[in-house]
Amino acid sequence: MKYVLFVATDPAGEPTDEAPEAWVKKWNDRGVRIEGMPLKPVGEARTVRVRDDHVLVTDGPFAETAEWIAGYDLIEAADLDEAIEVAAAHPMATGGRMEIRPVEALDLGAGTENVPHEGDMPASRFLGILRTEPSAPPFTPAREAVAAWVREGLATGRYLGGEHLRPVEDATLVRRRGEELLITDGAYTDGPGSVSGIVFIDGAWQEAIDYLSRCPMARSGSVELREFRTDFS
Repeated sequence: MKYVLFVATDPAGEPTDEAPEAWVKKWNDRGVRIEGMPLKPVGEARTVRVRDDHVLVTDGPFAETAEWIAGYDLIEAADLDEAIEVAAAHPMATGGRMEIRPVEALDLGAGTENVPHEGDMPASRFLGILRTEPSAPPFTPAREAVAAWVREGLATGRYLGGEHLRPVEDATLVRRRGEELLITDGAYTDGPGSVSGIVFIDGAWQEAIDYLSRCPMARSGSVELREFRTDFS
């Protein structure tokens, strides 16, 4: 089964000298890890919401919390126990938090498949983090509208793929503190709303925002637009 691992910061995390390269190689070699990328600091994020006919774009993440997503990894694990083993071995299980989310298959029909890519470099500039927002007015995106949005993005080169996640009630949080491994149910933050999916978006900032403003899910929640970190010098 596929799982998305959200690598999150944590003010209560412990210093670690571990680098992620050895973790990446180990799980790549075992055929468990599929891909992953770090994100630029959350201070460069934009959040897109659509309320009625108004597009609301704000600087920063969707909620004022001390914890935020610093990167993601996609793995194919035998079960949740193996996913926990992978997450617990990541250096950020010590320095931060690892949220495990099962991927839920979502078939939107022909012409909505992910653009294939190899390795850790998604062929896109941004990660769009889809979030629920309890304060948003009730709105259920029509499946046909979501499929049309995906097809438009594929045709214009803005949308390159994504993953739909099972509900946050199925999330597992993994942390290492001292010699203790802490495994709890729930998300990386107690902030309002939760992550419901991720999408890979390409283009310039304004082009990505314009495309996300037509995302049906932006009416029922928000989309946090985060740029991938590609300069490791």
